[in-house]
Amino acid sequence: MKIELLYFDGCPNWQAILKELQEFLSAKGLEDRIELIQVTSSHEAERLEFPGSPTIRIDGEDVELEAPSSGFSLACRVYAVEGKLVGKPPREWIDAALDAAAFE
Repeated sequence: MKIELLYFDGCPNWQAILKELQEFLSAKGLEDRIELIQVTSSHEAERLEFPGSPTIRIDGEDVELEAPSSGFSLACRVYAVEGKLVGKPPREWIDAALDAAAFE
């Protein structure tokens, strides 16, 4: 399983989600390594199709089912969860993506 965390240093949310992601993996008994991908320029953001920090991809798929498909830039990403905007994806999305990848 390939787990990527894309981020840029100007966003404070990536470090919190990294810790949570490590805990999620441990709780599931997974020892897969998280690949940290630092995005440092607008050009890189476009090339990587980076909708903002933090972005988690599992086997190349964003954990958000309806991830943005444009507007790639160095920005903090927000997620719409139950009518609220939050700075990181909820555990349920990560769990669902991990489970889906495990069965492929």
